[in-house]
Amino acid sequence: MITIIINDKTTDAKRMIEFLRTQRYAKIIDEKIPNTSLLKSMEEARLGKVTRTKNIADLLEKLKK
Repeated sequence: MITIIINDKTTDAKRMIEFLRTQRYAKIIDEKIPNTSLLKSMEEARLGKVTRTKNIADLLEKLKK
């Protein structure tokens, strides 16, 4: 088994992926890997470092600060 990582943001990469999907010897496994910013946010949420608000008005007020 060989693993190939393709950045699917470019047109050429999308074409390559579509080609590989048509081949019986290739199996495409889509993995969505979160970026570092999202991973950091997820860790902070897990640790309880979140902003709590009573309602949307309270949230907007806290975001203005």
